[in-house]
Amino acid sequence: MTDPSFDPAPGTLALHGYPVSNYFNAARAALIEKGAAFTVVPTRAAQDDAFLAQSAMGKIPYLRTDEGCIAETVAILEYIEEAVPGVPLYPSDAFERARARQVINIVQLYVEAPLRSLFPGVFMGGVNAPETIAAVQPVVERAMRALAHLVRPNPFLLGAGLTHADLFAFYTFDVGERVMQFSYGASLLDSIAGLRDWYAMMVTRPSSRTVLADFTPAFAAYLRDKAAAWHEPEPKDNAHA
Repeated sequence: MTDPSFDPAPGTLALHGYPVSNYFNAARAALIEKGAAFTVVPTRAAQDDAFLAQSAMGKIPYLRTDEGCIAETVAILEYIEEAVPGVPLYPSDAFERARARQVINIVQLYVEAPLRSLFPGVFMGGVNAPETIAAVQPVVERAMRALAHLVRPNPFLLGAGLTHADLFAFYTFDVGERVMQFSYGASLLDSIAGLRDWYAMMVTRPSSRTVLADFTPAFAAYLRDKAAAWHEPEPKDNAHA
């Protein structure tokens, strides 16, 4: 864990977190997309008083600003949008902004949170109870059906412009797809028309390349340390195709 008292230069934001976290990665990608001046501070979650003074729930990420620290990723994204100049990552229209936030809410509460309850048996060397596995799938499937009513990837989830909804969903689905495939042999990306193409497009963004370049080795090390049941699939050999 990094010392939470780390103090960046005035006017420079400092994002504290760990590149295995999809929440940290979404916030980092938003800062990159904004062109923000910021520092990444490798930090692990903790429950000591010094850490709780920065992040009240003891979670990552948190963002250190000149005015203090902000935790909870959705709040961080809102701060980035309001305080950091650059390309808007929410639509200008109030209704469309609300739709973007609605998408984030559904992804967080009904896709990410249920799938996270399966992380112990997928990524952390534990065993998931059969009743937990059975309970999660219908919640996630209902959420994906709801998203199918709200998003039309063309090329982004809400149309022509990148929004925070794209960033939040991308890093959730990147990890969540692994959990769905392992636990159910099912796919998030195939549940909505155009979503797999959207994902492939998001992978190529410069912000994604930067974030995933740190995520990939950190995640591989995490899986090894946890003796995880899930492993990255072997690359397909097309030499004889």
